[in-house]
Amino acid sequence: MGSFHQKSPILLPQDLKVSIKECSVVFPSQLETDQKKKSNVLFLTNIDQVLNFSVETLQFFSPHTKFPSHVIIEKMKTTFSKLLVPYELLAGRLKVSHENGRLEIDCNGAGAGFVVASSDYCLDEIGDLVYPNPAFHQLVTKSLAALFKPHDQPLVILQVHFISFVRVFSLSSCSFAS
Repeated sequence: MGSFHQKSPILLPQDLKVSIKECSVVFPSQLETDQKKKSNVLFLTNIDQVLNFSVETLQFFSPHTKFPSHVIIEKMKTTFSKLLVPYELLAGRLKVSHENGRLEIDCNGAGAGFVVASSDYCLDEIGDLVYPNPAFHQLVTKSLAALFKPHDQPLVILQVHFISFVRVFSLSSCSFAS
């Protein structure tokens, strides 16, 4: 009987030698958020009360000579800041309602995480991206404990890794509510 699991024809690296270069907070762009002084609270469904996990997505891009790393970082930060205005819940925090004890999202503009990292490998050296490699978990920062208290973690973390160029989203399942 056949198997759905295929092994990669090449040896995949197990240690991607990832080093964090920068961890910061990105806030919604200031001009537009000054106009909205009050913070909204989003009700979470019963399923969101029980299932609270992160969805991690990796997107790999080949390097481009016209876009050096510092340009990519600045463009991503600026765009991310603008994106947090219409999607205000992504810059918010989970909190427990004092009225009913349920989790809810406080759209308070507290900011989202932004991480810049690099690896000693180039994209060609990490293997065929069609085959899952458990080492890819090293590319995902699980929390930003240096920037946020454990109960104040952001709902979304955007990471840029310079293997070639990898964009990683870590998004709380609760942010799917809206």
